[in-house]
Amino acid sequence: MNLIRLRTLIYKETHRFLKVWLQTLMSPVIIAVMYFAVFGGALGSQIAEIKGIPYAVFIIPGLVLLQSTNNAFMNPSSSLIISKYSGTMSDLLLPPITPMEKVLGFLFGGVVRGFLIALLIFITAGIFTGKFFPEHWIGFFVILFLANGLFSILGTIAGIWAKTFDQSSSISTFIITPMGFLGAVFYSLEMLPPLAQKISMLNPFFYLVDGLRWSFLGISEVSPYLSFGVSLGLFCVFFAINYGLFKTGWRLKI
Repeated sequence: MNLIRLRTLIYKETHRFLKVWLQTLMSPVIIAVMYFAVFGGALGSQIAEIKGIPYAVFIIPGLVLLQSTNNAFMNPSSSLIISKYSGTMSDLLLPPITPMEKVLGFLFGGVVRGFLIALLIFITAGIFTGKFFPEHWIGFFVILFLANGLFSILGTIAGIWAKTFDQSSSISTFIITPMGFLGAVFYSLEMLPPLAQKISMLNPFFYLVDGLRWSFLGISEVSPYLSFGVSLGLFCVFFAINYGLFKTGWRLKI
């Protein structure tokens, strides 16, 4: 692995969204604040506490993941599709960049964007609630990396597969967004009927939210080891798939 090539690709992927930071960073934060104001303000008066945590504080980790993972997904997917549209895919294929460097370059581009959005939302929510610091620092950063890394990889796979922006946005609209909203972001599993609880536990996003909620608030629906294990397992599986796609050049050699 050549660190100069890797650093250059990461710089390209991060510089691309930092140039339009009002759209890529501030817009998700404003959307999260609106969710926080509506759900925390309206439902917070009806739901005083969940597991001993004020409702407005309980929903913070879920709101963070909704916005950060969605943008981590969009970063590599939009980059690859723009390259296909503009005919600059050769800039990625012709230089001697290894498949692993490509995987890591797009991965860290999405992770950086997701991390920045997550930290901005945490700070903003902390101003309203007074809760700034996580209960478990190591778990906090590990689950944030796994969550944003996983969705960055999924965004890369979507960008490789999709030929148009419509195909990529359909994945975000019909798969990513519903999976996020049904992942116990605004509620506890205890509030659902038994069958709905079992169905929710089949949703991978639930384990990401629960892992972040445990690391930030110290409460969880399931064992933190299960949440981190599922998150790490999914990350490794899709990392390997992404590597295979770059190695074979599937849908890239146009």
